[in-house]
Amino acid sequence: MFRFKLPPALGRRCAAPRGWLAALPLAALSTQAVAGFFIPRDITMFMFTASPDSQMAEVAHGLRANLSVAAGQSRYVSDDGLTERRYTTLQANWLVHRAYGSDGITNAYIYGGPLAARGSEFAGTHSGVHGGFWADHETRRIYARLSTHAYHAAGHTQVVTTAQGLWAPYAADYEDIATWIGLQAERRSGLTDATQITPLLRLFQRRWWVDVGVSVNREHRGDAFVNLMFLF
Repeated sequence: MFRFKLPPALGRRCAAPRGWLAALPLAALSTQAVAGFFIPRDITMFMFTASPDSQMAEVAHGLRANLSVAAGQSRYVSDDGLTERRYTTLQANWLVHRAYGSDGITNAYIYGGPLAARGSEFAGTHSGVHGGFWADHETRRIYARLSTHAYHAAGHTQVVTTAQGLWAPYAADYEDIATWIGLQAERRSGLTDATQITPLLRLFQRRWWVDVGVSVNREHRGDAFVNLMFLF
């Protein structure tokens, strides 16, 4: 959803129409709880996400047009407040598919790596693995995303599945602050049985964005959500 000059390597590979060159970054840095996977080469991204029952901080760096690496720390708490899990993660993110349409772009990513886990269910620190997939489609006015992220350590598996749909009331120009509104549904299988429903407002401009929302389902009603991202 960000517009900036494409790295030369990516520009040579793309056979997209000229008018779409300015719109490619719309999907290039789409990110929420898992951080953006398409990080342009030699660009570093910082991401922070917080709600009452989950927090995440991550730094990612682009190595190639289709590969980035990331390190992060995340914390999850169950709905009843009795279970807490903390994950320290390293991961590689691969862009495995990209398709250009007449007015949009579709991306598919896979990602994964090792983790270290601490939690209320087990003593000490345990090693494990994590990974998942991310697929999205975006035009200047519509954004849709489906992703899943699985964590496994100390005999426990947690899967965070997120679906998101956003709509822009206007197609922002390069220098403008863009506005998107929409809805996110997230389920954390293996930790909670509830599906968290959150209306969102997203503001972004070039190298930064802010998501804010308030959950509306019974288990999380009134819980505030914020997601911040900045590119270096």
